[in-house]
Amino acid sequence: MKAILEFNLPEESYEYNAAREGTKYRGVLWELEQWMRAKLKFEDLSDGAYDAIKETREQLQALLQDENIDIYE
Repeated sequence: MKAILEFNLPEESYEYNAAREGTKYRGVLWELEQWMRAKLKFEDLSDGAYDAIKETREQLQALLQDENIDIYE
């Protein structure tokens, strides 16, 4: 199976770059999620830091779920 994406450049430069760099964006989100996971699981954080990282991680996960994005595929 093949998929071909077409863009009208330069008008659709933003969309083109987003499609071309998508795997990099996904990788960055995965790395950030893993960093927060490790902080919560392995580091001795203050209550405030723990709560802030936990809330941020939960928000990231919710945003990804809302957009039906699975960074673990």
